[in-house]
Amino acid sequence: MLKGRGGLLVLFLAFSTLMLSGCVSRYTTRTPQRDALVEEIHRFKGTPYLYGGSTPRGTDCSGFTMTVFKQFGVNLPHGATSQSKMGKPVSRSELKIGDLVFFKTGGGNQINHVGIYLWDGKMAHASSKRGVIVVTWIGDPYWEKRFVTARRIIDF
Repeated sequence: MLKGRGGLLVLFLAFSTLMLSGCVSRYTTRTPQRDALVEEIHRFKGTPYLYGGSTPRGTDCSGFTMTVFKQFGVNLPHGATSQSKMGKPVSRSELKIGDLVFFKTGGGNQINHVGIYLWDGKMAHASSKRGVIVVTWIGDPYWEKRFVTARRIIDF
C-alpha cells in the first residue's frame, strides 16, 4: 500500500507516464502529425516573449501559433482576435492536440490571447507575465475565468 508523500510521488509519476504515452485521455491518441506538432511546440519552449514577434528568438502568443502552424502549411494571421475566426469551433470537452484556445486577458471585450491545446487540460502559449513560452493548465482559475472559445484549425 502506498502511504505518505512517497506514495503520492509514485502515483504522480505513474499517471504522468500514462499521460505522456497517450493512455489517459481519449484525445491524446498519437499520430505522426500530432507528434510533429508537439515536437515543433517543444522547439519553442523557453523562447522569450516579444510583443509582435514570431520567431524562435522572440514571439508573442499569436506569433507563436502562427509560426507553429506555418510548419504544417497553415497560414494564420498575426493576432489572437483574427485567429479566433479561423477553423471550426470546438467545445472544451472535445479539445484535441493542436486546437487553438482563446482568452480575454485584458480589460476589454476583445479576445487577446491564444494558446495551443496539448492534452489533459494543458496548453502551450507565450506568457507575457512569465516572459517565455510555457505550458499551463487551462483549468487554473485565472484561465478558466477568461476562456472564450476554441477552434480546430487542422484535424490530425
